[in-house]
Amino acid sequence: MQSMMTSARRLSGPIVGVLTVSLLVSCAGKKQPGATTTSTDKQWDQQQAEIQYRVLQAELKLAKSNQAYLVLDFQRNQLEIKLQGTTVWNYPMTIEKTEASELHEFSERFMGSQQNVVRPLLFKYLFAASSRTPDSILAIVSGATMFPSELLQRTIPERFQLKWSDDIVLDIRTDIVGKPGSKWKNTMVDIRQAIAGHLGDALVSVKMPKDNAITLYRAAVIGLPTLIYPAS
Repeated sequence: MQSMMTSARRLSGPIVGVLTVSLLVSCAGKKQPGATTTSTDKQWDQQQAEIQYRVLQAELKLAKSNQAYLVLDFQRNQLEIKLQGTTVWNYPMTIEKTEASELHEFSERFMGSQQNVVRPLLFKYLFAASSRTPDSILAIVSGATMFPSELLQRTIPERFQLKWSDDIVLDIRTDIVGKPGSKWKNTMVDIRQAIAGHLGDALVSVKMPKDNAITLYRAAVIGLPTLIYPAS
């Protein structure tokens, strides 16, 4: 199983970011000597600064808790799991069959009319996975690594989805050829999403190596706080 410690970004970055963006927001709309920016440019800059400020404030609040949280960073195309402001897992996203407009649609749907940048994970669905690792083997590994056996690899996912309210879906796929839990249920989920896609469903599909997918699947518990850095 891939090590959970892939990088360590401390809180100094977010704190500096908040101070910087706070200054930008407070100064937004003030005309500087010799400035020739249009009203449209000024409005767009202020909107982006306010969103960035909201994101960084939300991350500081999440970092103060003892709960892990997921970060969807569409500005750097990266998924992260953080704990107390430190990145314990990350993966540079390879977006599959997703255009820039779809990333913006996902971001806008996630934030909604209230411009919320944090949502709890509502649902997780496993389409197919390889065979389970025997509990006896997990017990040996757990004893050797001091890592709780219930958090160790039990299935290797071929494909799974993470879903938030308002039909917001992150579809994760790997190269593993697994066994579907229910072909009928999988078909029904795909049909529903195909129909919903024409009605405004927001879905982003990501291709991921199996080791990364295992970690994300195990960490993505229902209710997991999810922070978005929206596509700009």
